[in-house]
Parts: sequence; C-alpha cells; structure tokens
Amino acid sequence: MQNDWKNLPLGLPMTVASVGTLATLFAGKNLHAGFGVVWAALSFWHGWQHHKKMQADAGRLKNCCLTAKADIHAQFTPVQVLVNSFQVDSYVPGRVRLRSSLLAAYPEWRQPLEEYVKSFTGVQTAAINPLTGSLLITYDIAQLRQKPKLAVLEDKIAELAAARL
Repeated sequence: MQNDWKNLPLGLPMTVASVGTLATLFAGKNLHAGFGVVWAALSFWHGWQHHKKMQADAGRLKNCCLTAKADIHAQFTPVQVLVNSFQVDSYVPGRVRLRSSLLAAYPEWRQPLEEYVKSFTGVQTAAINPLTGSLLITYDIAQLRQKPKLAVLEDKIAELAAARL
C-alpha cells in the first residue's frame, strides 16, 4: 500500500489545483488560498516522488558543465578565449572600444593586458575599465598600418563595427 501512494500519478491533481487557483483568483480569498495550498502540497509531493531522479539529473548537469569547461580549456588558450569574447563597441580610425564580460570577471588581468596591448606598434594608450568590461585603445593610424597584420586587424575591427550599426 505504501508503494501505491509513492507512485500515485500527480499530473491530473496538479493540473486541477493550478487551474482552480487561477479560476478562483477573483472568487474569494479563502477558496483561492485553499487551491493554492493544495497546489503547493501536490508540487512538494511530486518533488519528493522524483527526488532521486532530480539528484541524478543535477549530478549529470554538473559533470556535463565540468566536462565542457575542461574541453574548452584543452582546445583554447586563455588569450584565445579572451580574444574570441571581444565585441566591438565603437570604432573610429585611431580609437576603438572593445567589450568582454571576461574583463569584468577577471579584474586581475587589467595591468598585464594593458601592458601587452601597449607593446604593439602605434598603440598610444590601452585602458581597461573592469566594471564595464571594456578596453579602450587609442593608436597612431600611420604607425599601426606599417605592420601588415595590425592593418588587417584594424580593417576587421572596422568591418565588425560597421556590421553592428
């Protein structure tokens, strides 16, 4: 008998309780509260019936996320992950603002990244705002374009900025 109560299908009673709760919204507080209490009780009962499955699902989800995180770290370096996370916020020749949630999540990257960006030919300033996750770069256009790879990078940023409009 105890097993019968444990496996009682609750789909129909939960549906009736939820419809009753909504239907009695304007009928009176006592009736509405009664249906709400029944609905809550049935929901808890239903959760109890499936607690082992929910624990197993939560464990699978956690393992899935950990596996996915490990896969990402195995495939990409932190610099690649950061570069792939950038979005072009604004661009005019000589000035570009990039945004990445990773800059906000890892404020300790601020100084090393600013120094790294400043090391490129033609870059005058590189300033990260860790609160907004933005990187503002100002540069001398003529100097930057002397390096073909940096010129290609600037052209790509210009394309992304134009596509954003």
